[in-house]
Amino acid sequence: MPDFAEFGSREKEGWANGGIVDAYIRHFVPITDHVGNYIAGNHIFAQDKALDLCCGQGTLTASMLDKGANVSGLDFSPEMLEKARSAAPDAEIVEGDAMAMPFDDAVFDKVVCNFGMMHIPDQPKTLSEIRRVLKPSGEFIMATWGGPATSPAFAAVFGALKAHADFSAAPSQPDLFAFAGREYAEATMAAANLDLAKHETITSEWVLEKPTELFDIFLTATVGAGMLIRSQTDEVIVKIAASIAETVSTKFRNGPKFHVPVTVAVISAKAC
Repeated sequence: MPDFAEFGSREKEGWANGGIVDAYIRHFVPITDHVGNYIAGNHIFAQDKALDLCCGQGTLTASMLDKGANVSGLDFSPEMLEKARSAAPDAEIVEGDAMAMPFDDAVFDKVVCNFGMMHIPDQPKTLSEIRRVLKPSGEFIMATWGGPATSPAFAAVFGALKAHADFSAAPSQPDLFAFAGREYAEATMAAANLDLAKHETITSEWVLEKPTELFDIFLTATVGAGMLIRSQTDEVIVKIAASIAETVSTKFRNGPKFHVPVTVAVISAKAC
C-alpha cells in the first residue's frame, strides 16, 4: 500500500484550521447534509445504535438522533468536534482515529461515514475497524464524491488541475474517487468482510453567484485539493483558476447564477 502518512499529517493540521472548517461548512455542508439526510431517512431507524464516523460538524449525528437512534460521533478534528457537540448535545462525541477506534467489538448496528473516507490515509485498515465494531449483520453506509467522468463539478476542477498542476509538488494522497467505482468498493469492502449491498448515485449542485467561486471553494474549503493548489507556482495557480472559471461560465450559467452539478455515490454493505 502507498505511504500516505504525510497526507494524514496534513489532514489533521488542515482540519484544525478554523478558517478551513468554517469555509467547508459554508460551501460543502449544504451538499453533504442533503446526502446525509438521504442516508438517515433510508438506513437509520429508532433504537439503532449508530456510529457517525468522521462526524465533522455533527449535522448528520443530529439527524440520526432525530430518527430515534442512539448515536456516537467520532472525528480527529477538535474544531469539528466542538461544533458537533453543539449540533448534537445528546450524542456521545469522541475525539479519535478512524484507523484505531476507541470502541469495543460488535457494538454498533450501523456505522455511517458521510464523506469521511477520503480524509483517511489507510482506508483498508479503517474498513477492518468498521467491521470490528459492527454487530453481526450490521450495516455500513458511506458517501463519497463521484469522479470527473460523472460529476461536472469535479470534471471542471480536476480537468484544470490535470492540465496545469504538478501533482508531485504535494504529498501523495488516496484516490479521492476510488469508492465511486462499484468494482473497487465491492472488492475493498469484501477484503474487510463487508458484503456490498447497494451502490447508487444521487445528484446535487453548487449554486454560485460568480464563475470564480468554484475555484475558491476548493482552495479555501478543502485540505487535500487546497494543498495541491497551494503547492503550485503563482503562475500555475492563476491558470488553474482561469480554466475553472471559464468552464463554469460557459457550461453552467442558469439565469443570473451558475448551477454546477455534482454526483455522489452512496454505498451500503453488510457485515459478513
